[in-house]
Amino acid sequence: MSYLKIPIDLHSAVTGRLKRCSYEESIAQQIMLLIVSHYGEVTGKESYGSEIWELEFSQLVKISDWENKVQESLAQAISRYEQRLDDVDVSVVLSEINVDDKKNVHVRRKAQITVKGKIRTTDQPFYFSTLVYISPLSQ
Repeated sequence: MSYLKIPIDLHSAVTGRLKRCSYEESIAQQIMLLIVSHYGEVTGKESYGSEIWELEFSQLVKISDWENKVQESLAQAISRYEQRLDDVDVSVVLSEINVDDKKNVHVRRKAQITVKGKIRTTDQPFYFSTLVYISPLSQ
């Protein structure tokens, strides 16, 4: 079985030349969609997404609380919407980065998100990791 690679190119869809991806890449794409979606964005699936966008501009949340809330929300979303994985372990680490644009130095944050698990049908290990840059937070 082959899976569609996202984003889907409309021209490719019309001409019947849609790009395909592997089973593992399909799982990774689904996890990335969960990360970048905010709650309520997907009609009929109000819990689809993650806590990241609920906390993005919050100035009263400690870094450890932010990490824990995002980690818990992603673990719940993955267990609910990505049922091809078992034994899912989610790790979220928030860190600061300095962006120097020659005039000002801006402090931004990045979240290192790692998902480990086991592919249900094959018992093979699964690993996914990404960086998400977060708008400036005052903490």
